[in-house]
Amino acid sequence: YTNKIILRFVDPREEPFLAEKYKITQNGEVVINFNKRSANIKELTESNFLNTINKLTNVKISNLYFIEGHGESGFDSIDPRGSNRFFNSLSKAGFKFEKFKVGRSNITFKIFDDSNSYVLRRPPFGDKLESAHNMQREFRIISELSENNIKVPKPILLCTDKNISDDDFYIMEYVDGVTIADNLVADNYSNNDKKEITYSFITTLAELHTFDVKNSNLNDLGKHEDYVERQLNRWTKQFNAQKVRDIPELDVATQLLFDTIPAQQKVSIVHGDYRLDNVRINNNSVVAIVDWELCTLGDPLADLGTVIASWSNKNETDTPFIYSPSLSDGFPSRQEIIDIYESKSNLSLDDIEFYIRLSFWKHAMIMEGVYVRYSLGYYGNVDKKDVDAFGQSTLSFAKKASNKNLLKEIF
Repeated sequence: YTNKIILRFVDPREEPFLAEKYKITQNGEVVINFNKRSANIKELTESNFLNTINKLTNVKISNLYFIEGHGESGFDSIDPRGSNRFFNSLSKAGFKFEKFKVGRSNITFKIFDDSNSYVLRRPPFGDKLESAHNMQREFRIISELSENNIKVPKPILLCTDKNISDDDFYIMEYVDGVTIADNLVADNYSNNDKKEITYSFITTLAELHTFDVKNSNLNDLGKHEDYVERQLNRWTKQFNAQKVRDIPELDVATQLLFDTIPAQQKVSIVHGDYRLDNVRINNNSVVAIVDWELCTLGDPLADLGTVIASWSNKNETDTPFIYSPSLSDGFPSRQEIIDIYESKSNLSLDDIEFYIRLSFWKHAMIMEGVYVRYSLGYYGNVDKKDVDAFGQSTLSFAKKASNKNLLKEIF
C-alpha cells in the first residue's frame, strides 16, 4: 500500500474533543482521514464509504476490506482474509448486515433478509485475549437465563467451526426496541414514559438478582464469595502496574473502600455493566438485557451501585457521567430508584453508599487506564486535548469516589 486511509467511529460521549474537531454530533458517525484531509459519513453504507474515499483520494477503489477495532484503541488489526470470508459467508446466504452503533468491545451485528432478523455477536478481529471475548461463555449465560425466563435475547446458534469463521460467534434473536444510549435519545420520551421505563429497568434488575444461580447450570460461572475484595485487589494491582502519576483522591477512595467492605449478603448473577444503554426498551418496558461479557457471580449490590452512580441529574455538581440518559428531565430520582429496588428485594441497602463509591472508583480506574495508554503513545499520534480529556475524566471520577459524604452530595 502506498497510502494509509484511517476510518474510525467517534463517540462524542467518550471523545468530546475529537467530536468537536470533526463536528460529530451523534454516536455512530464516521471520520475518514487521508493524509491531511478528512471527511464525515453520517450513515455508513458501502456506497457512502466508497464515494467519500474516491473524493478524498481521487483513486477508484475496487476492493473493500473491513477493518475492525477493539475497546478504546480504535484499530487493533487488519485481517482482510478472515473478515471478508466471514462477511461474504453471510452475503452468500442472502443476508445483509449492519453493525450496531453501541458497544466497543465485542462486535454485534443485525443480520437480516426480507423476512427474518437476527443478531450476530463475535469478538473483534485480530489478536485478542480469548478470556476477554469468550463467545461460548456468553452463549452459555444467555442460554441458561433464557430458559429461566430472565429477559435476555433467545439464543439460536453457537458456531465454533473454524472452517466457517476464524473466531467463535453466536446468533440470537433480534429484539425489537430502542437503546436509550444518552440524554438526547431520552429527550424523545415524556416524563410519564421515563417513570415507566425506570420502574421496569429497576424491577428487571431485581428479578435478575433473585434468580437462584446456586441451583442453576451457572453455579460454576465464578467464585461465590468475597466479590468486592477480589475486585478491589484486582483493580488496584492493575492500576499500580501501569501507574504514571499520583492521584491523591483516588488513593483516599481506595483506602475508604478497603476500610469499609460490607458483608456480602448473597451470591447472584452480576451483570457488570447494567445501565440503560445495555437494555432494549419497547412500550416503556425492558424487553431484553444485552452485553453480557462482564457477567460473573458475586455481590448483586455492585450492579445497583453502578445504576445509582451513573444516574446523574442536572443539579449534581461536576458529574463525570456527562451523557447519562437521566440528565434528560423527568426521570425518577436516585432515592426513588433505591425505593423501587428495595420493594422488590429482601437485601438491606444500608451500605449502598459503599457500592456507589465502588462504581465511581472503578470508572476512575478504567479511565486512567485509557489515559495511560494514550499518554504512552499506544494509539499513535493523538491530539493532546483528547489525552487530557481522559486524564481529567479520571480525576472527576476519583473526586466523587473520595467524597466521604457521597450520598449527601449526589442525592
